[in-house]
Amino acid sequence: MCIDPTKIDRPLETCEALVAEQKEKIRQLEQDLQQQRELCQKLEAQLKTVENASFSSSATEFDISEDDRIRLIASLEKSQEMYRTLIKHYPNGSVFLFDRDLRYTLVDGQGLALAGLSKEQLEGKTLWEVSPPEDLPLFETTYRAALAGKENTFEYKYGSRVYSITVSPVKNDREEIFAGMVVTQDITEKKQAEIALEEITNQLEIKYQKRTEDLKKANNQLQEEIIYRGRAEKALRESQEQLELFFSQSLDGFFFMMLDEPVYWDDTVDKEKVLDYVFANGRVTKANDALIAQYGGTREEFIGRTLYSFLSHNLTGGREIIREFFDAGRIHVENDNRKFDGTLIWVECDYICIYDFHSRIVGYFGVQRDISERKKTEAALKESEERFRQLAENIKSVFWMVDVQPQEIIYISPGYEKIWGRSSTDLYAYGRFFAESIHPEDRDRIIATFTKKIESEEEIEYRIVRPDGEIRWIRDRAFPIRNQAGQVYRIVGIAEDISEGKQAEKTIRESEERFRQLAENIQDSFWLMSAEFTDLLYLSPAYEHIWGRSHEELYAEPLKMMEWVHPEDKHLLEEAMGRVLQGESTSTEYRIFRPDGTMRWVCDRAFSIYDESGNIYRIAGIGEDISDRKFTEARIQAALREKEVLLKEIHHRVKNNMQVISSLLQLQAQYIEDEATLALFEESQTRIDSMALIHEQLYQSEHLDRIDLLPYVENLVANLYQSFGGGNTSIQFNLNVDPICLNIETAIPCGLIINELVSNSLKYAFSPSSVGEININFYEIGTQQFNLTIQDNGRGFPANFDVENTETLGLRLVRMLACQLDGTIAIDSRRGTCYNLVFKQLNYRQRI
Repeated sequence: MCIDPTKIDRPLETCEALVAEQKEKIRQLEQDLQQQRELCQKLEAQLKTVENASFSSSATEFDISEDDRIRLIASLEKSQEMYRTLIKHYPNGSVFLFDRDLRYTLVDGQGLALAGLSKEQLEGKTLWEVSPPEDLPLFETTYRAALAGKENTFEYKYGSRVYSITVSPVKNDREEIFAGMVVTQDITEKKQAEIALEEITNQLEIKYQKRTEDLKKANNQLQEEIIYRGRAEKALRESQEQLELFFSQSLDGFFFMMLDEPVYWDDTVDKEKVLDYVFANGRVTKANDALIAQYGGTREEFIGRTLYSFLSHNLTGGREIIREFFDAGRIHVENDNRKFDGTLIWVECDYICIYDFHSRIVGYFGVQRDISERKKTEAALKESEERFRQLAENIKSVFWMVDVQPQEIIYISPGYEKIWGRSSTDLYAYGRFFAESIHPEDRDRIIATFTKKIESEEEIEYRIVRPDGEIRWIRDRAFPIRNQAGQVYRIVGIAEDISEGKQAEKTIRESEERFRQLAENIQDSFWLMSAEFTDLLYLSPAYEHIWGRSHEELYAEPLKMMEWVHPEDKHLLEEAMGRVLQGESTSTEYRIFRPDGTMRWVCDRAFSIYDESGNIYRIAGIGEDISDRKFTEARIQAALREKEVLLKEIHHRVKNNMQVISSLLQLQAQYIEDEATLALFEESQTRIDSMALIHEQLYQSEHLDRIDLLPYVENLVANLYQSFGGGNTSIQFNLNVDPICLNIETAIPCGLIINELVSNSLKYAFSPSSVGEININFYEIGTQQFNLTIQDNGRGFPANFDVENTETLGLRLVRMLACQLDGTIAIDSRRGTCYNLVFKQLNYRQRI
């Protein structure tokens, strides 16, 4: 088979398999060529015999009678015709004989027709009459060298085919050269396979080097991403720890009130019913110690309480506050409330709604301060401020307070000196806020924000420059404080150092950018979906190349892709979706149809992504176009089937060749009158038949690498009985053969041993009319270890017969074959003759 290496685009492992396949084919072609050369050598020897016979006949023609001379000439002519028939059927090549005048005297072979020649065009013609002029010097030189006794082998291209040509001398028994012989063999397929193998090897080397470089780059990028991600995660953890510390140690009461289920708040809903649900199902999920202290309870009593339990003393007023709050999304309110023991408490509250991705309210965050004492007296307010001051000095954030008229700083917590790196005393002395420390690019914006009239909560982020030149990010939240007339007379705020959070955000953005660049530059399609498979969150550009469709179409309807999957493969995806939702990682191969109608194979590997609670909230996957691999696998399967057909054909041809040899022996035996020589021919014929029977069973079997022993032994025994039974129908065969299969390397010597021992029993153990039995037992006694017993109840060996030192060919051959099997054989002739052979199966490399 000829392979076009320019069309090879396969994975490395597939190409390596193909290389091995091509090497195997080249080896088989070389074996065939060697067999053909051996056949030519045999043919040359036969021709030499014919020539010698001719010479002998000529030399003694005056010493024999006329009748004998006629019979001898007829025998020679018949022998020449037989060898001419053998040459005519020489497979895949041709044989030429030429005399000393370089004239072709015999031309035949199946290769003539393939080359567009015929024996009529060449026989009787000289080399100069038929050879192409440009090739005449080559052929004339090698032909004359053969007549001088030198054999030459070379390759020659004729038309589109390549041939291996061997030119050798033909000698008689006196070693005199009387002719030359040319044997041609078509090696076109071998040459094409060698060229294809070389080109495939070169391409594999290039692909291997490129793949290695790509993997190194990807590995380096992955290591860098892991390092950056680890740093970002560490920064996030530190930031979360700081926020948690601030939450737990803050003087203000911080809490989260979350709903059992999210709710819409718009004109499409009945807001009264929504309020009913919120009051009944809004529960405190988290609160700091300051808030719990405001109500005089324990954490166990506080967590899980509903909104109704806090506002039940004034449901109407409470519903109005929540309605106004939900309308605006946030609210600042002062409200009377009740402690757990029923005591009145005044609180100043700032509430902020928390929304999900569908703009539904899932709960709210609250900052709540107890202002009961401030409501009573100014003294209580001062006392409260003092407590606030003491608590503020123990947290990392900066608490500050300014008067509106005149605008001057009246308090700033010690955290200012740690974060700003400046003295609080200097700030009090200079009076005018923080302007000098604000980054020049942010200064005008911040001054404009803090000098305007603040009526509600303000939150802003900006940069400051410390005296040592270090830049830090600040998140500042300002809250107005109103007097009894409702006028803002002071502004208080909380300033946090968010530099680490900003750096973490920057790191995450850089990591996401690297991931995006990687995802957009690989050939595989990366995708990310919600756990419900309803929202496609990300899809890399490789999708359009593989599927031939636009991103927008799939973003609009993620599940529409099922319409483009081959109907027979849809259930595979559905099963994989179910398994990945159970936390399994899946790898699914399926077919898709592109818009142009072409079909592609896709391997989709999906896995689950978990949130902090251990719940699956994302599904990610990588889709790879494996069409080339699938098509390559199909071609390899087809090639394997072709190989099996080829092996069967080889066994068939080997069997046929052995039958030809057997037939030649039988044909030759017809001219032998000596009984001893005739017996030798018959024994050789049965040995060849026993080997041919193995090859016949192989090409008829589904398994090309092993022999089913029972039918083989049955057929072999039947053939031997027909050959040596001598018409004695009183001999009974008892076969006890286990279901054993042997490889061909073990089966051939084993079959020859059975052939020799059974034929000996048939020929020598019984008289022509006596009744007898021949028992054959074949069973396995261990792993790959077998026992073969052949026993007859005949006359046994003669009394003076030395079994160990006999020179008979049959027993010598049995011992040689037993040695070849690494086995031991024992002979017992006390009651008839019993042969016991123990051996192991020979282990050769796997052929199929």
